[in-house]
Amino acid sequence: MEKVSLLDVIPVHASKVWTEPGENGCLTLVYHRFPKAWLRKWLSRWYSPQIHVPLEHFGSEVWSTIDGKRTAEEVIREVAMLHPEEENFPQRIALYLSKLHQDGFIRFINYE
Repeated sequence: MEKVSLLDVIPVHASKVWTEPGENGCLTLVYHRFPKAWLRKWLSRWYSPQIHVPLEHFGSEVWSTIDGKRTAEEVIREVAMLHPEEENFPQRIALYLSKLHQDGFIRFINYE
């Protein structure tokens, strides 16, 4: 199996996740707590049927830049250009993309 660099993949929002406006212009990621509709209906009496994950300002910028067309490198470059004063910002964005992927909020597709 050929190794692929993070910079060469295209990040895509996971289909299970949608966004809602949050505070101060930031976004909130939302997804169903339970994968099956019948389980959501039954357990929603005791549990919130959705989980809300508020993003901070930089996270909202990264999320909004992910469009399923740009490579991770392009996303990193575009968001980093908005904050030239931030130290090690490209590396921080790369780590953030990795964490979004690890948590299942985005998936990576190979750039062809």
